[in-house]
Amino acid sequence: MPTAPADSTLVSKCAAFDAFSAGKRPAGGNVVRGVRWSPDGSCLLTASEDCALRVFHLPSEVAHDAYATTCAAVEAERGDGSGGGDGAATASENGNGAVTGGGGGDSEEELRPALRIDEGESVYDYAWYPLMSAHDPMTCCLLSTSRGRPVHLWDAVSGTLRASYVGFNHLDEVDAANSVVFEPSGRFIYAGYERAVRVFDVTRPGRAIETRPTAATRKSRDGQRGLLSCLAFSPDGSGLYAAGSFAGSIGLYVDNAKAHVALLGGHTGGVTQVQFTPDGLYLLSGARRDGRIIAWDVRNTCQPVAEYVRSSPTNQRIGFDLSRDGSHLFTGSRDGCVLAYPLHGPPSEPTTLLSYADAVSGVSLHPSLPLLAVSVGERTFPLRFGGKRRREGGEGGEGGEGGE
Repeated sequence: MPTAPADSTLVSKCAAFDAFSAGKRPAGGNVVRGVRWSPDGSCLLTASEDCALRVFHLPSEVAHDAYATTCAAVEAERGDGSGGGDGAATASENGNGAVTGGGGGDSEEELRPALRIDEGESVYDYAWYPLMSAHDPMTCCLLSTSRGRPVHLWDAVSGTLRASYVGFNHLDEVDAANSVVFEPSGRFIYAGYERAVRVFDVTRPGRAIETRPTAATRKSRDGQRGLLSCLAFSPDGSGLYAAGSFAGSIGLYVDNAKAHVALLGGHTGGVTQVQFTPDGLYLLSGARRDGRIIAWDVRNTCQPVAEYVRSSPTNQRIGFDLSRDGSHLFTGSRDGCVLAYPLHGPPSEPTTLLSYADAVSGVSLHPSLPLLAVSVGERTFPLRFGGKRRREGGEGGEGGEGGE
């Protein structure tokens, strides 16, 4: 990424529109819920309102141009200290079915999905295998969890189902996970449920090998209550992981103990994303109906160390991401802007990198190239008696998500 995002120029390189607008569309539009780069940066993964996951390969021309941009920026820094430009790959679709450009410049190339996986129900969460490499087909796999279904492990090359991991509630009924994540080694799957984290062995499909309750009852004053909506592991190898809840709390846990080591508050809405900085020293969290991303020092969690403002007044998930050196925060927003905040130094106003007509629901930075992927869109419904289209923003919430 450029050393100074405020000086960079984003140019839209490619976009995916036809893949989401073709066929029967759900009520309110086939909105893209989020986008994530694969760990090796070879492809993109999206989830959308039509209960499907799509995998898009990064065009070789875009990758070549981005690599050339990186080389030019390095040469410029060696010469006079100035940075280079930045490229942007966008996966965008909005409620009106119109393609939105990413800052002007070259004409956009239409991305075609290399793979489509139909879950059949609303997708709650999804995750790449952390050691995924396009050169090793065995590692090309991804997780997904959806309403009323077990956790599924999919082959990212053929689209076939490799394995299922089933959580059961106290009535021995199938219980759908609200969030999923691989632990860094890829050996175990951690899944978030209501007041519990269940651990699955990747090599042993079926029941969980361990259940870790986070609270005794729904009304318990001790522990972490609510649906565990997001999970993230620290990249420092310490075994520390964070769990966000729709009840508004964030729990810090270690993989060799069941009880939390810290319980954080501060959000006014349900937590929808948690992410550690690359050095593992700080945790950032975002929530629905809360216009702040809160930064915590995991070594001293008495109070937040910083807050970053964005527009998030509805129940729609609004994603964010961090630069690979941990120097900048990139976030979407309900007002259609992609914002960049410096994480070091004194507090400053954000830089608006991109602006769209609809909400930016997801932001993902390429792991090695200066490429930014965004997902754009929100559900809109025509009024029965004419007039402007009504945007989703009431108490109904985002499809497939609920709170306690």
